[in-house]
Amino acid sequence: MGRRRVIRSASLSVLTTVLFTAALFLLACGDAAAQPSAKPLFRLTGSNTIGADLAPAHVKSYLHTIGATDIAQRSEGEKHWIHARLKGEKVVVPIIALGSSTGFKALDEGSADIGMASRKIKPKEVTKLSRFGDFTGPQAEHVIGLDALVVTVHRDNPVSQLSMTQLAQIYRGEIRNWAQLGGPNLPIRPLHRDIESGTRATFDAEVFGGSHSAKPFVYEVSGNHETRSLVQQDRAAIGYLPFADAHGLHKVAIKSGDLAAVVPDRGIIATEDFPLTRRLYLYRNPGRFNAHVDAFIQFVESQNGQQVVADIGFINLTPVALEVAPYANAPDNYRQLMENGSRLSISFRFADGSTELDNRALRDLQRLRDFMGEEKNSDLSLTLVGFSDRKSNQNISDLISRFRALKVQGALLRSHQMGDSKIMSVGAFAPLTVDSEHGPVKNSRVEVWIN
Repeated sequence: MGRRRVIRSASLSVLTTVLFTAALFLLACGDAAAQPSAKPLFRLTGSNTIGADLAPAHVKSYLHTIGATDIAQRSEGEKHWIHARLKGEKVVVPIIALGSSTGFKALDEGSADIGMASRKIKPKEVTKLSRFGDFTGPQAEHVIGLDALVVTVHRDNPVSQLSMTQLAQIYRGEIRNWAQLGGPNLPIRPLHRDIESGTRATFDAEVFGGSHSAKPFVYEVSGNHETRSLVQQDRAAIGYLPFADAHGLHKVAIKSGDLAAVVPDRGIIATEDFPLTRRLYLYRNPGRFNAHVDAFIQFVESQNGQQVVADIGFINLTPVALEVAPYANAPDNYRQLMENGSRLSISFRFADGSTELDNRALRDLQRLRDFMGEEKNSDLSLTLVGFSDRKSNQNISDLISRFRALKVQGALLRSHQMGDSKIMSVGAFAPLTVDSEHGPVKNSRVEVWIN
């Protein structure tokens, strides 16, 4: 009997994989079957956060820029088809938005040309896709915008601030009643996204340091719309939503590291200083060439494509100057810079476990060059401020922070002929997180200041 169960379980696993592959194929091609004359230009699968509104808007804008006409959208739930006429031919771009994980599965199976993800590709996915090339490299991975998870509760709940530790305790079940946090005497009802969701993956990574199984008392919702609805109706509920979906709700300020507790706004998301900030990604197969895929991604990363990101409600990557209140405990040179200058929304970061700039940073070099090249900015001076992870002792922290600032300065000079920047190092001052896993990534950064 035991052997039969093992065989049956294995058979079901194989059957599930086959059915998933067939479903993706039919979803991507079903509209073409209904209109056999429509030629697919490229296919997108993955994140609902990107696929619900942002990807359709980008596709329609891209089609317009290449001269397409009769552009129209047809939708069925989380599936969208963008139809157009291009050079006299009917074309279609299918968008299947069923969660970030499905994007990488579709890339593996060849049923998508672009994977949409609201989280970074996982190591096991990198390994699985390695036969196509390096999915962590700049040819495959493209950061297209920023988002933040906003923690929200019912409007009548007086709890207005939580630490990252308290948030973890709620979802672990160590804090079970709002009265423990100064709220009403009600059992807490935590809402969690489904396991395929990149939104959930971001929450788990930032709050727990990795994947975390939901406890029996945690209610798994099917999507952001359900989270919003339940938080509005249930006085005991707590959930998290993308920044663009949290408008009008009671937002909870979050505290991490040495930061004050903050409700995210566009500025702190743009600099990636808010603890629940996340990047939005497009991934393409580096081993396959599709002219429209390359042109589409280039459009998304351009100023026009980035304006679409802002129009939909996310935070784009175009540099803007931000006024930041000086920190009372800041080193003298940094406090003086804060008093007399403005911080740009660009923060250069480095690949995990590496001294090399990450893929977003490589593209931000050109964005910074473009910003400083504008006539209105011609008289501005540029200062690169290096930070390090707080784990190191003070001398090593100072050396690391200086090295990181010099790394960015050298890249600007080498690749973009920008040799007039200054550098400043502040060691491990103002860490954004004390978490041992994410600290080296978040704290080891190079800020960009102008004055």
